[in-house]
Amino acid sequence: MKQIFSSDWRFSVYALIVFIGGIIGNLLIDLNSYFILGALSGSLLIVIINLIYVIYKNNKKFDS
Repeated sequence: MKQIFSSDWRFSVYALIVFIGGIIGNLLIDLNSYFILGALSGSLLIVIINLIYVIYKNNKKFDS
């Protein structure tokens, strides 16, 4: 588990954890589909940004 949190994909793991925590919290308090869609879109945005960062970093490593 420590390898995942210290890898290049740690922000994607954080986004997944926040999404799951937000869904559980939303289900406990009040079921709101707009909150779920917002949490999903925010998490996907973070994952996409992290994907671009990892691809850019790997390409830069191979170019050197």
